Amino acid sequence: RRAVEAALWIEANSHLDIELEDAARQASVSPYHFLRLFAGALGVTPHQYLLRTRLRRAARHLAEDDKPVTEIAYDVGFNDLSNFVRTFHRAAGVSPLKFRQGSRGERKIFQERLALN
Repeated sequence: RRAVEAALWIEANSHLDIELEDAARQASVSPYHFLRLFAGALGVTPHQYLLRTRLRRAARHLAEDDKPVTEIAYDVGFNDLSNFVRTFHRAAGVSPLKFRQGSRGERKIFQERLALN
């Protein structure tokens, strides 16, 4: 239960700088115990969970918003644009800009197919 509550806290605060000690304090356990508890319950470390949360938010913003990529990177919690681009590319297989273009192109194709039927 503590790990799940901590995961929810991480999601709610993923745009902030979160240290292991902060998350452990939320779960009322030591950082060492928290790391083992979290990884055992969720299958990833708190840091990996934080990165995935930030990347999911970034992907949603890229697909839905017209904000610049730089602004999205900072909004979701990355402090460095090059780190964001590299991390996003590693996770998604394409750059944030290509992801945005692809998500909008697919939506347009889908909308055109709906209009034909």
